[in-house]
Formats: sequence, structure tokens, C-alpha cells
Amino acid sequence: MFRAIAVFLVVTSLGLAAGPAFAQDFSDSSEPDANAWWVQHATEESAEKKFHLLPDNSEMPRDWLGLARDTGFLFAYQVAVVGILSALPSSISNWNGHNKDISFEKWWDNVQHPHWDHDSWTINYIGHPYFGATYYIRARERGMDRIDSFLYAAFASALYEFGVEAFFEKPSYQDLIVTPIGGALLGGFVFEPLRSWVTNKPELKWYDHVILIGTDPIGALNYVTESLLGIKSNIRVGVPRRGGVFVELRMPLN
Repeated sequence: MFRAIAVFLVVTSLGLAAGPAFAQDFSDSSEPDANAWWVQHATEESAEKKFHLLPDNSEMPRDWLGLARDTGFLFAYQVAVVGILSALPSSISNWNGHNKDISFEKWWDNVQHPHWDHDSWTINYIGHPYFGATYYIRARERGMDRIDSFLYAAFASALYEFGVEAFFEKPSYQDLIVTPIGGALLGGFVFEPLRSWVTNKPELKWYDHVILIGTDPIGALNYVTESLLGIKSNIRVGVPRRGGVFVELRMPLN
């Protein structure tokens, strides 16, 4: 189940959102399209650009409405994956009758009995920290501080474990612990510095866009979803005067 959702989020966001980046002419040294949806490079008047190990976006207001919309989309993706897998033949999905037995009684029994799972270490200690980091980064991009973002990663992990996944298996103690803690460490010490380094470049190449998408696949996929739903938005990645990285989402009221 986790593998299916992981593949869906990463492959779909990279496939749909990274297309314009890969379509660039690699020999073209001109500046990237200023209208590229996932990044419009900052044009701060200050020439001072600093690299921070843990960028601080304290200048951003907390975008609670945007984060709530992100969470709603994330839950919808999980439900969509379950629906697709349930509709596919067992020969393709590898789901047996037990997997497709979706009922409230089964969910209720599972949520009352969390357990220590026996998943492989790659899923528990690589996959879950990665997705924890994407939750953490999504909250940071919405202006949350590091504690808020850690708590959001814990909330998003619990939403998955006690939500959609609980229809199929019991919530995992490891996942509830490793996802937010590993996600905050990976997001704060790897993803944020990496994103800061990319956006501080004078011009971005196709692989820079892929890095930005790979470290925030939920944001990339959400933009595609909003576009398909006809929600007009403008996303700008900027570098504040104090350093750090922020994403600004502007939506018309009419």
C-alpha cells in the first residue's frame, strides 16, 4: 500500500510537473522562462545572498488556508490510489480478496490495535523519512516555523496511518515515530539547504527544477490538480533579504 502511494505521488508529480523543465534546450544558456509555474526566480533588490544550513522564512505569514488545501488534496490522492488499486484486476494490483475487503468494521478494529510492523528497512527508514520530509517542506513553504512543520509532519503521518491505510492494515508504531522525526531531520538538514542552494543560483537549469519538485512533490502535484480544477494560481519561489526560501501562492478572488 505504501509503495503504491509513494510511486503515485512521486511519479505523477515528476511526470506532469517536470515536463516543461525537460523540454528546455540544454544548449540554451538563456535564463529560464520567467513564467515557469514552479519557480519564478526572486528579483530582490539586495545583492546579498547567504546560504543557511536551516533557512528561516520568518518573514512569511502562516498560510493556514493553503496548508489546509494541501492536506485535503493529499488525502484525496490517497483515496484515489485506493480506488484505482481496488478496481484493477488482482493480476495487476497484486491485491487479494483480503486487501479488497474494505469495511468500516475492519478499519475500526485496525485503528484500535496499532502494532510494530515488519516492513523492510527501506520502507521504514528511507521511504517514510522521505515522505515525512515532503510533509515538513510543504508546511515550511506555507510559512510554518520548524516546530509547526514537525507537528504537521506528525499529523500528516497519523492521518495516513489511521486513515486510508487503516482500511487495509493496522497503524504502525515505527511509521508514526520515524515519519515526522526522520522527515524533520531530512527536510531541515538536507531538503531546505538544497532548495536554498538551488534558488540562490543566478539561473536555473532543468535539473534544478527537478530538485525543487523532488523535494516538494506534494506542492508540484497540487499545482497540477489546481490547474485541472480551473483554480488560477501564481507560485513564486523567492529569497528574502534575511536568507531562506519561500513560496508565494496568489489566487484571484473572482
